[in-house]
Amino acid sequence: MNTIKNYKSSIYLLLSMVLGSIVGAIWGEKIMFLQPIADTFLNLLFCLVVPIVFLSLVNAIAGMKDLKKLSKILGSMMGIFILTGIIAAIYMIIVVAVFDPSAGAQITMNEVPNDLAANNNFLSMFTVGDFPLLFSRNNLIALIVFAISAGVAIVSIGEKAKPALTLFNALLEITMKLVTYAMKLAPIGLGAFFATLIGQYGTEIAGPLSRSIIIYLVASLIYYFLSNTIFAFIGGGSEGIISYWKNIISPTLTALGTCSSAASIPTNMIAAENIGISEEINSISIPMGANLHKDGAVLIQILKIGFMCSIYGINFLEPSNLITTILVSVIASTVMGAIPAGGYVGEIFIISAFNFPPESIPIMVLIGTITDAPATAINVTGDVGVAMILNRIIEGKDWMKKKLINA
Repeated sequence: MNTIKNYKSSIYLLLSMVLGSIVGAIWGEKIMFLQPIADTFLNLLFCLVVPIVFLSLVNAIAGMKDLKKLSKILGSMMGIFILTGIIAAIYMIIVVAVFDPSAGAQITMNEVPNDLAANNNFLSMFTVGDFPLLFSRNNLIALIVFAISAGVAIVSIGEKAKPALTLFNALLEITMKLVTYAMKLAPIGLGAFFATLIGQYGTEIAGPLSRSIIIYLVASLIYYFLSNTIFAFIGGGSEGIISYWKNIISPTLTALGTCSSAASIPTNMIAAENIGISEEINSISIPMGANLHKDGAVLIQILKIGFMCSIYGINFLEPSNLITTILVSVIASTVMGAIPAGGYVGEIFIISAFNFPPESIPIMVLIGTITDAPATAINVTGDVGVAMILNRIIEGKDWMKKKLINA
């Protein structure tokens, strides 16, 4: 009975998503009248993302008071992000080399959208032109830079800034309480989202791209379980694996239902807290991971590159192409989450690196759209695994055992 109670909310989410998928498959595009319900729930989460990212980062850094420790956390975190991205790329290269994703596909190139060149100023992701723009979910990288700077400023000012830190702590408590209220609506919102998703894209999934989609789904499922189990084991040993999988279901389902790493930040932070990850690491790694750590997106980029190379007769396994593929996939995946309309920028990265014709972009966009849900689940859940590894680096290898003793 206790097991059922522990997973009660996750079971409700899963059932609602399964029911929504069935209804969407039966009704097709007629089910799109549920789109406003799905959008309302998603917008509710998006409204909470910005205050959570800002307040959690400011509180974590201002409360740390040890800038050497902060540097160690940030350096270790970025190193792990890059390393796992490269590993994900190599894994998917092997999959694509063994199973040709374009076999049997008959592709008709469509007209390219006119706004593809927009948002290709990569430095602009770190700044905004006006202060209110900081508090838009489309500018989360700039918000993270500002929040880190504000936290460091509070530390440097000392006692005089203590009232501000107290205020930020109270606001964060209020925001996290609002998250718990919002998640009570999750079964309805995610059910509607899955119904409209399947209703809209069911024909594409069963069409000429079906082989590549199936390859991705199987590969991503294997990577999801394998990589996260390894992360949890490295971070907390066998106890870490048990604790990780006990708490990661809700973030997984939220990611699958919203297709948004940003919208999954609240549930991800709750899962990390329940696992026992320290507040300072949780508040830094989860928001930053949502923007910079995207192994699932790396898998998609490799699939796109392998698909288009096969279509145009390019030797995907040539050493120079493999190196380019790894670099482009990791960089493009980071860009996708950091820049508004970043998906198009990622496609431009790919066609520029491999000299694909611009007509390739709609195909790659469609592949990315259909595979977005499982990719987001990998992106989101991997952030918790990385946080566990960071916790071990900062607090020592026995942090999980100490947590269990103190529980």
